Amino acid sequence: MVALLTCLLSSAWAGKRPPAHFVATFVQTRTLPGFEEPLTSHGLLRVSKAEGFYWEILKPYHYVFAMNDGKAYEELPDGTRRVLKADETPWLRMVQRIFVNALSGNRGRIERWFEVKVEPLEHGRHVTLLPRAEAMAQVIERIEVTENIAGQPRYLEIEQASGARMVIRFTPADNDAEPP
Repeated sequence: MVALLTCLLSSAWAGKRPPAHFVATFVQTRTLPGFEEPLTSHGLLRVSKAEGFYWEILKPYHYVFAMNDGKAYEELPDGTRRVLKADETPWLRMVQRIFVNALSGNRGRIERWFEVKVEPLEHGRHVTLLPRAEAMAQVIERIEVTENIAGQPRYLEIEQASGARMVIRFTPADNDAEPP
């Protein structure tokens, strides 16, 4: 789950608030130890201060994860739907804290969980997140985010301690329009 929200984190750097919403299509490629071929999925990401976080995989299967107001909704590929509550799900509580702090532009709280390195680029910036918390470091080795502008990621890479790797490339939609 951290992988889905990390794209929001870089919006807090340099004291700038993230945009009110961000809409993009994505291509996610995962490489896993023991698998020769990477797993590739395509989908839609919507982030809105008012509506929260929405992640939908459209192919090769259908999956939805949405989070807002301390709850998460999940629709699995088999059609099963469930509501998760942060107070009943420890990993969701952690993700929600990171998500809320990213949307609020609170870099100090993000730095509680990650060492943050920012490299300005000609168009945008590159952010590296290294976990500080031992529990998080057991899962995530590093997170790399490249943005076009604050709050609009174009590339996300997560290296996991297990050797797994996830790369997500975003194609922003019209961010001047209200999210669907």
